[in-house]
Amino acid sequence: MNKLFLTFSLALACALPAAAQLDFDKPAETQTQAVQDPVQAAPVNVIEAELAFLSAAAKDKDEDVMELVLPQVEDWLLRHPAAAGAADAQLLKADLRYRLGDHKAAMMDLLRYFYEYPQAASEDAARKLFQELLDKKADKKLKPALLALAGAPEGEDTAARLYALLQAAPAAAGAFLYEPIIAEHRAFLNRFPDRAGNDALRVAVADLHLNMKEYLKAAHAYEKMIQLHPDSQLAARAKLLLAVVLADNLKQYDKSIAVFQDITVALAGTEQAKAAYSRLPGLAEKQKKYQLAVDVYEEIIARYPDTEEAYNAYKAEARVLREEMDKYSEAVAVLNRLADKYKGEKGVAALLLSAEIYRKDLKDTAGEVAMYDRIVAEYDTDPQAPKALYAAGELFDKAKDTDKAREYYQKILEKYPEDPLSKKAEKRVAAIIAGKP
Repeated sequence: MNKLFLTFSLALACALPAAAQLDFDKPAETQTQAVQDPVQAAPVNVIEAELAFLSAAAKDKDEDVMELVLPQVEDWLLRHPAAAGAADAQLLKADLRYRLGDHKAAMMDLLRYFYEYPQAASEDAARKLFQELLDKKADKKLKPALLALAGAPEGEDTAARLYALLQAAPAAAGAFLYEPIIAEHRAFLNRFPDRAGNDALRVAVADLHLNMKEYLKAAHAYEKMIQLHPDSQLAARAKLLLAVVLADNLKQYDKSIAVFQDITVALAGTEQAKAAYSRLPGLAEKQKKYQLAVDVYEEIIARYPDTEEAYNAYKAEARVLREEMDKYSEAVAVLNRLADKYKGEKGVAALLLSAEIYRKDLKDTAGEVAMYDRIVAEYDTDPQAPKALYAAGELFDKAKDTDKAREYYQKILEKYPEDPLSKKAEKRVAAIIAGKP
């Protein structure tokens, strides 16, 4: 029993730290005080300690280790972008990406370094790495633009410098650094969500997606910009581009129609509204929304009365009414309105088309003749006038109304004796007089 107790006591004494070992020759209260008052270590700066740990770990050449460290460095920078070692952490992130083969992201990390941490102690090392990346991985044609982009930024405000980078980067190397630029935009907007000018950055992101033919991403970005910045001066442009992408690239015709309609109402009188009107009726026809197309053509006529767009709207509306909706009388009414407004060849062509509708669709001889009469009355010097008279004469000839037929043929002889149709009219008059068919 005593041997067992002695063995246990020795093991316990060895297991305890020196400060906590019991001295059986001292009073109990003294020994308790020794246990309660251990020596206090100096407090650790967790921010610095973590960066030091990650920097040391990043030296490992094992890719698995580097891939483990990289997201931790990114997280550290998200938490401490302005800490004392932040510039070194940004350089470390670029170096890790370079060694892992993500060269474009490494370039963007270094550009971010130059703009966020100008004149940092590690700048020479950063520029050396950037030059190495340019020499080994960048297209020769892009080098001047990338070097210019990496120039010393101006201003003391970090957000302003980063904003300048994000404004300049798409034009300098948008296609080459597409994904890293998008990532930096996202990081900036997360870090400075309420900064003035973010509307322009959101449009720039959408434009970059569009240039890269990433149409779904572009539409999403334009739509988000419109929702977050409805009063922005750039919202009108974003709406128009959204509608165009929806129609031309994503083939989401109904959604594009809704956006175009919103533009015509919310932005009435603007160039964007005019552009929307140029697309809207065609899309409505494509979706077989013919009444909507007719309504839009009427809006165009009302809003832009003295333009080529209005003239084309008259013709298109008449076509839809006739060919798609079988509303022949309404089509004739539109064409006569066209003839009221546009004289000369345009007016004559509209009246001739009206006569055709009366003949082919309405089977209305009186209506057809009325169109010919109007041509002669209003455009008696037009080359179509004698043709209109002869067509009317033929109609009455066919109806066995020889008196009316002779009347129209006789007008040709009297008013247009030099016209080639005069000889034909003369023969028809002679045949009628002779009682021959």
